[in-house]
Amino acid sequence: MTSEAAVYVWIWLPGCPDPVVCGRFTRHSLGSGAHTGTFVYGQSYLTRPQALAIDPIVLPLNEQPVTTTHLNGWFSVLQDSGPDDWGRRLIDRLHGPQDDLGYLLLSRGQSVGALGFSTDPDTPPAGHGQVPGTSSLKRLIDIHRIIEAGGDVDDDDRELLVQGTSAGGARPKTTIEAAGSLWLAKFPSARDNADLPPVPIMEATLLSLAQECGIRVPAHRLVRVGKAPVLLVERFDRDQLPGGGHGRRRYASAKTLLWSQPEVQMYSFMGSYTNLANRMRVWERTPSAHIRELYQRIAFNCLVGNTDDHDRNTGFVANEDGFFELSPAFDLTARPATRRMMLAMAFGAEGAAVTLDNLLSESNRFGVTADEAQHLVHAQWQTIKASLVDLLRANGCAARTAKSALASMPGQVFFSS
Repeated sequence: MTSEAAVYVWIWLPGCPDPVVCGRFTRHSLGSGAHTGTFVYGQSYLTRPQALAIDPIVLPLNEQPVTTTHLNGWFSVLQDSGPDDWGRRLIDRLHGPQDDLGYLLLSRGQSVGALGFSTDPDTPPAGHGQVPGTSSLKRLIDIHRIIEAGGDVDDDDRELLVQGTSAGGARPKTTIEAAGSLWLAKFPSARDNADLPPVPIMEATLLSLAQECGIRVPAHRLVRVGKAPVLLVERFDRDQLPGGGHGRRRYASAKTLLWSQPEVQMYSFMGSYTNLANRMRVWERTPSAHIRELYQRIAFNCLVGNTDDHDRNTGFVANEDGFFELSPAFDLTARPATRRMMLAMAFGAEGAAVTLDNLLSESNRFGVTADEAQHLVHAQWQTIKASLVDLLRANGCAARTAKSALASMPGQVFFSS
């Protein structure tokens, strides 16, 4: 026996403060946990001169419905707009456990990209409420600590949590407003390892290091709220509008690009960086420079041990001309080197293995010659060696911890001889 549930998909078009309905997504349950999903654009949306495809490859502007059996009946671009672990955890606390559509409908915060969802074509997505400012950071830290510990919060605090219901990742975070721009505030967690640099400090340091290595990153700054370090990262999918408020830019994760490839859809195999580079040649208008930058990011990830580089931690955002392009790098982490360390996605002849030989083995697939790759990797490591400890200390990390962080990085193994 089959059943179905539907949501209306809304989009914030460029320069517009309010969303319009662009289509309808219906998810059909076939029983035994199997689903199909169908998306169709609305006729009124298709007649808009400004109409844009939410996924130009899988869901191009067309009046014909598109049905998928992949990803258990989901289009990846719709999942990109939904909450991840932390957002779902907050929704569970505020509303009780939900199914996948429920999480989409209840993510009232500033969700990534330009899509929103409702159950009625005449009712816009639930409002995100008042975006808190920097003056609320202390209270936000306290609330998130309570939530992590399994405690209860009052009604006023529940309203502050709204901004976090759309958050991705597993760590506590929320959107705030500062100086007219929207920023993602990333907090310490009770689960952080006290023997390592605090996660907000390490991420701030890695963003600065990546920038020194020629990788584009969002504007970011580290602030202290009492003794707690909080990383503020400017939202690259938001624009200030001349009349006030914020416009939104369409967004697609690397997962969405990979799942627009027929072979991935047919065989459901894991995506790789080399496949991603191929999809960038389809999605991007002028991909060459960004494919080379993708290789720079792979090299950086290998050198610092950023193994949390899964396909939702690389993104693509619509530019001013409406074309998708590689977004600034985000969610950078560092893990101590291990004997068989792997990135989340394959990139060379040895798959995802974090070794210098593997990093250099297929650089040409990213438009980087063997000589260029050798120079690039060496130059990145010299930058990391020269700056990491000083940056960590400037961000409030103890000297011993900072030196230990550098000593444990895979780059030390690459260039130990």
